[in-house]
Amino acid sequence: MQWVQKEWMESAHYSNVSGVRAGCSDCHVPHSLGPKMYAKLRAAKDVWHEILGTIDSEEKFEAYRWTMANMVWARMEATGSRECESCHTIAAMDLKEQDRSARKKHKKAETRGKTCIDCHKGVAHKMPKKPDSAEDVALN
Repeated sequence: MQWVQKEWMESAHYSNVSGVRAGCSDCHVPHSLGPKMYAKLRAAKDVWHEILGTIDSEEKFEAYRWTMANMVWARMEATGSRECESCHTIAAMDLKEQDRSARKKHKKAETRGKTCIDCHKGVAHKMPKKPDSAEDVALN
């Protein structure tokens, strides 16, 4: 996904005060074997669409970006932000070191059973623009 590399390199997942860098697979590929193999099979769909020419240019990629992002977010929601929690957990956060707003939101998220993706969409990539038309672009 060469079209999103620059924005990832400008995100906190690439450069931050702790020096920890999250690469593509850290967020998009589960660590345990079963889910990892399933993710790799799913990724074949993206390769197939590159070959077919559906997303082989930045313009075409941007046309499908909303749909692709929503598919990723749905998977993350279904797994409780499993990949995020490989590095981040509310239980491990030092909430007193966070600003008041973040501390309040993280406490509320924990009590309501929310996970990372519920609030942090667009954290490593820019938020995609929702299509103007009622007909969403779909990758089948």
